Amino acid sequence: MLFLFVKFLYIIGLSFIYGHSLQRFLQRKLLKQDPFPEYFSLTTITGLALVAVLASYLSIVMPLAGMAHSIILAGGLVLYVANRKAVHEQLSANIRQARSAGIATKVFFVIAVVSMLYLSVQPHVSFDEGLYYAQFVQWMKTYKAVPGLANLHTRFGFNSQWHVLATFFDISWLTGFNSNHLNGALYLLTALYLFPLEKDNNFIRLMKAGLLILISMPQFCVYNIIAPAADSVIFYVGCLVALIWLEKKANGETPVEGHGNIFLLFLPAFLITVKISSIPVLLLSAIIYFEALRAKKYLQLTAMLGIALFTVAPWIIRNIILTGYPLFPIEQPDFLHTGWAVDMSRLRSTRLDITTFAYYHVADYARYASDTFFQRMSFWFNNCLKYYEKAVVLFVLISPIIVLIRRKHLPTGGLSLYLFLLAGCCFWYIQAPDLRFGYSYIAPLMTITAIICVPKVQAQKVYAPILGLVLVFHLITVKLEKGLWQQFVDKKMTAVIPHPQWWLTPTPYAPVPYTTHDTPVRAHVPNYWGLCWDSPIPCTNELPPDIKMRGQSLGDGFAPAK
Repeated sequence: MLFLFVKFLYIIGLSFIYGHSLQRFLQRKLLKQDPFPEYFSLTTITGLALVAVLASYLSIVMPLAGMAHSIILAGGLVLYVANRKAVHEQLSANIRQARSAGIATKVFFVIAVVSMLYLSVQPHVSFDEGLYYAQFVQWMKTYKAVPGLANLHTRFGFNSQWHVLATFFDISWLTGFNSNHLNGALYLLTALYLFPLEKDNNFIRLMKAGLLILISMPQFCVYNIIAPAADSVIFYVGCLVALIWLEKKANGETPVEGHGNIFLLFLPAFLITVKISSIPVLLLSAIIYFEALRAKKYLQLTAMLGIALFTVAPWIIRNIILTGYPLFPIEQPDFLHTGWAVDMSRLRSTRLDITTFAYYHVADYARYASDTFFQRMSFWFNNCLKYYEKAVVLFVLISPIIVLIRRKHLPTGGLSLYLFLLAGCCFWYIQAPDLRFGYSYIAPLMTITAIICVPKVQAQKVYAPILGLVLVFHLITVKLEKGLWQQFVDKKMTAVIPHPQWWLTPTPYAPVPYTTHDTPVRAHVPNYWGLCWDSPIPCTNELPPDIKMRGQSLGDGFAPAK
């Protein structure tokens, strides 16, 4: 816990410097505004995204180890020295804001910090972390972007910039042990913004409280706080984007005015590079671009598009290097002819695996192709959802009726935001209806719907009980994690590894037995469940029979054999 406490402070500090510098630059040069102190959490999350983008650029030419880290750290120090007066002014404003918070909020946040640290040091229970997160981090720490790496394991082609950031902050080159922990810090930063402010009206206060409950759901946090899961970023940052958008509409501001303007400009494009399925968020960016076009601010529009291009460019380049395609796993022709493009049949099966598993909990391609929309929906609802997930889905289904009847209680801009969230839910269901993929739309939609059902409820009367409920969720999450870990051990998905120093460092990955194969390439395959965790690279859940190495070194990459 002590190590992660220091690490989280370092992550937040470095990200704050980068976020503050980006905000000042864009406010002055792009928006022609006088810089103003931004909310601490928005500045820091913006900085996290910027560091991820910079690390992604560096990963194209070098491993994300000591040298890459030193470059970005040196850049942060230069930015701090150049802007230290402005940095101190914003920190002073943020500290004054924190001191004005009520005692219940302060006590809650301290307990939440301890809770996130304690949860983060527990043994790993994310199947996807064992399947490919940890291995992907291993590759990025050891080599620059590897051509055709997705031929070895197609999920390496998902190429989330959140995993790039987790690798950058891993610092095992310094400590000697792996530490991909990042999401606990993101949770705390998100929760920090969801505390009510004096200027907030009752609707915004209730929405913040509702989102605070939903981002703390035990069934989500237990899988996505310890692991560097991209789903957490899409969920938490997506909720913040929706909330800030609504705040601006309620205050009569355009998206590029006031607090959160740089956040709204920069983060939507970043979310696409975290997980391509978050693409509906670009609808909000399109509105910002259209307003600039309508106002004939052509230079500003060009600069905005340049920011988006700067954000996605390293991700696209890495996609091409890892998979041979600019976008993955979207089906597209191999028009680049790199020589290492993943075979089209494997690309298609990877995409279908995600969709069919969400509908049926098995990769049943034939059934997916033959079932009608309503047959899929019926099977999914009756057989693939837990009772609380069914309640969520039913609430989402009746939500449009409630909003139609109670629309007069929506705040300014509430209806347009609701329609965006509803469109996002439709996109989520069509693509892959696993609830963890859709919470960034579902959570704000549920919160808005619930508030207009009880518009006379005063936020200050329910705030303390809500904080108590969130803390209960934290306790349930810890209890749930221990039960899940025991299931992992019983199923041989991991092993017991004594770690009495949990108060000092996080629990390491448990070594798993694997078999080394020499053909078609030399690689390790786990004996159980295909979970490599941090086994020596190359390790994959199953060895494809039709691949080859492109050279003598693993860094030379892989290609289809034919």
